[in-house]
Amino acid sequence: MTEKLKVNCIDHISIAVKDLKKAEEDFRRDFGWEVDGRYSDHDEKINVAYFMIGPTALEIMEDMDGTGEVAKFIAEHGEGVMVLSMNVDSAAGSLELLKRNGVNSIDRKPRFAKELNRHFAFLHPRQCHGVLTEIIDGKY
Repeated sequence: MTEKLKVNCIDHISIAVKDLKKAEEDFRRDFGWEVDGRYSDHDEKINVAYFMIGPTALEIMEDMDGTGEVAKFIAEHGEGVMVLSMNVDSAAGSLELLKRNGVNSIDRKPRFAKELNRHFAFLHPRQCHGVLTEIIDGKY
């Protein structure tokens, strides 16, 4: 029997961009938003700026050196939405539940984002009809 995954909210949506500073300026000009925060994740090879829209972060992210997953995504698909992230109480527990449901995940166990002090895991895009989906715990 399929178990229901409890999701607290959409945690964040990540948009892959070629030029982070230009994208920040575009969102500031178009929507009047100011950047709520920035971080770099050297393991994932990304620089990120984000805007909080209610409980959900809209992340814009650029590749650090042209060799990471964001660069590969842009080369294949162009700029655009790359990740849909769902907030869960426990990334480890949720990943186990999803495995029991037969979900194909990229990660066998959650990764740790030291910049955000959170655990996360990716589901294979084929699992979610072409969308790279993430489960992540903790608060943005």
